[in-house]
Amino acid sequence: MLRAIEKALNTVTTPLSKVLRHVAGILLLTMTLIVVAQVLYRYVLNIPLSWTDESSRFLMIYMTYLCLPFVYLTDKNIAMTFVTEILEKKTPRFFAFLALLAHISAILVFAVWIKFGLNFFQTGSVMADSLPIPMFYIYIIPPVMMALTILYALQKCIASLRGMIGDFEDVSKTGNTAELFEASEAEDKPAEEPNETQSFESKTAA
Repeated sequence: MLRAIEKALNTVTTPLSKVLRHVAGILLLTMTLIVVAQVLYRYVLNIPLSWTDESSRFLMIYMTYLCLPFVYLTDKNIAMTFVTEILEKKTPRFFAFLALLAHISAILVFAVWIKFGLNFFQTGSVMADSLPIPMFYIYIIPPVMMALTILYALQKCIASLRGMIGDFEDVSKTGNTAELFEASEAEDKPAEEPNETQSFESKTAA
């Protein structure tokens, strides 16, 4: 039953996280181009643009929140893992219990974040300083993405529940999802192996 629920959630969360991550990448590229344009206009043409600072800040806010579901799904958030890795190897069921508590705590934090985010959203009728857009469009992204990330936290809770009863199979295949975006690192390793083998053979021949 738990596997079926997790698989059902995963059919939605994993493709969605990939799409959001790609959109965030496009926003990062756009923000970079805007910052470069501002530098050129300010220091080369001596005609500073008034809208670049605010637009790049808004793009960074969107980029950060759009990446959140993927980061949560693949456990790519910044963390000190030397203790958790030991617990996961020595006492996997206890580690699953602690993970469950962590995900429940995250859901509570996200819920509080949504509440205050919606309160802040209600003040968004004012216009941006340098762009012709109301602040509604900026204030809406935190509560929306927090609500979406709760779905990912629920999926993680189910995985932790399965771990507590001894089912440790990675049904969501989050490891494979993360590896899709680490292909460059994986491709570099095989390239190094022939060099090591060649150097070993040359030493042996000598």
